[in-house]
Amino acid sequence: MSGADDGVATSAVLCAVHKHLQLRCAQRSAAYLACKKNNQDPAACLEEGAKVTGCMIDLLKELKGKCPASLNQYAECLDYRSNKFAKCRVEQGKFEEECPL
Repeated sequence: MSGADDGVATSAVLCAVHKHLQLRCAQRSAAYLACKKNNQDPAACLEEGAKVTGCMIDLLKELKGKCPASLNQYAECLDYRSNKFAKCRVEQGKFEEECPL
């Protein structure tokens, strides 16, 4: 999946939506991490990993549908400012107002 807009790096989009991801995908992430902690076999946790990925993709699709402009602006700011949140507070505020947690 590409970024919020084809011109925005995916890492900046993930940084922009990190609070949403933490809230929405926390249980799936915890299950995946618990599986990885208790099992060194890489194939053992594929199902849990797929659930985390699916949660993230669903959330990104939802946010891109609800607030694409503010998400793009926030992600573009983070990309330009090397993911320094303090330099993008205005864009963050607009994004979180349009797409609250």
